[in-house]
Amino acid sequence: MTRTSSAACPSPAGGGHVPSLTEREIEVLRRVARGELMKEIGADLFLSPTGVSSLLARTAARLGAANTVHAVHVAGQLGLLDPPPAIEVAAELVQVLDLVALGCTNAEAGRSLGRSEYWAAERMRTIMRVLGARDRAHAVALAIGAGVIRPPRPERNAA
Repeated sequence: MTRTSSAACPSPAGGGHVPSLTEREIEVLRRVARGELMKEIGADLFLSPTGVSSLLARTAARLGAANTVHAVHVAGQLGLLDPPPAIEVAAELVQVLDLVALGCTNAEAGRSLGRSEYWAAERMRTIMRVLGARDRAHAVALAIGAGVIRPPRPERNAA
């Protein structure tokens, strides 16, 4: 198997200006990072689950993130998430988690590491079990807060 570069995955913060987020956007990112479900968040904020998803998609786009998982990663870099307790994760799992945090799919992460999509998916299931995460976004948030993944902070451009 040949290894491919992870260049297909986006940079941590999209490489550009980091916009100011509203309190509502930050609250939704924090709650997603804690693993809350869209219906739980929506009920508290008087939004439908679809409304929460739309808000997350707009927030991710404003952050230059590829998806919700990447938006949680960027929020963690910006110090917007609450830190969870320290957790140890095997180096092999950290490699997969780093790529997923950058917005890679399981297939992209597997290719970047010279493995299959199924190998990467199994590693993500293990990561989620070890971290006690409900989903990929929650796993990224827990890993950032616990210092399992330590990406460089994005540069802030003066507005």
